[in-house]
Amino acid sequence: MRRCVEMCNGQQAWNVLCHQRHDQGHARGWTPEHEDFTWLETAFCEEFLRHLAWFGGMDHEWRSGPRLEQGGFWVLLWSKEPRRLWWELREELERECSSPQAAQEAPPWLIWLSPR
Repeated sequence: MRRCVEMCNGQQAWNVLCHQRHDQGHARGWTPEHEDFTWLETAFCEEFLRHLAWFGGMDHEWRSGPRLEQGGFWVLLWSKEPRRLWWELREELERECSSPQAAQEAPPWLIWLSPR
């Protein structure tokens, strides 16, 4: 997710969008323990990528390194024209942060973490 935002040079629009959604949470009365949230790759894909014309697909792959702790899952995105996908994603992020968001229940693409 972070790499997608970087590849499309959409950091500014992404930050605005995150702040807008964070402020909406406060307006709905979410408590401080709900302020930390993490975007899942699949949720980011559903929300921002899946409907884009240049999106081809997403896969998960386990990759290992020379040491056991260097292994992990990688998220692979497919597109016939990656440059066009990044342009399209940037336009989508800019469109999202410029359109007013209607108040709604907690979106399904957020996972709330309570710090322990």
